Amino acid sequence: MNDIVGTIYPIPVELADRLFEGNTKVFVKYVAHNTTRLVPKHKVIFYASHGSKKLIGEGIIEKVEFLTPQKVLEKYKDQLFLSETELHAYVTRSSARSSSKEMLTLLLKKLKKFPKPIDYNKPITMAGQYLSAEEYSSLIQK
Repeated sequence: MNDIVGTIYPIPVELADRLFEGNTKVFVKYVAHNTTRLVPKHKVIFYASHGSKKLIGEGIIEKVEFLTPQKVLEKYKDQLFLSETELHAYVTRSSARSSSKEMLTLLLKKLKKFPKPIDYNKPITMAGQYLSAEEYSSLIQK
């Protein structure tokens, strides 16, 4: 596979607009291991799960960190796309998660909603999917 230029992550459709409006620009996600191939300048494309199942917008990664939920709140509470209550619910939703486990924390810039959602015919799991430059170009041309 070509070098990656970004990733696609699912986001509940009811929370998606928060990323594209106002001051929320921090996206958090539990990943299987505290490693990622994502680096600043990579893109994150958001896939509306529980809804249209389309690609709805994107942002550029400014910073990649692994932080506990408490550290996320201390550092980014006013910029986080989840409320404190929603973050707590996300953390406690699975027994594999805990308040001491670090989450992938992405500080994003240039967040934009696509003028028209993009159909995406591949399933996106909760783990997301890395994108090559070729795959990204193909998506954006749609």
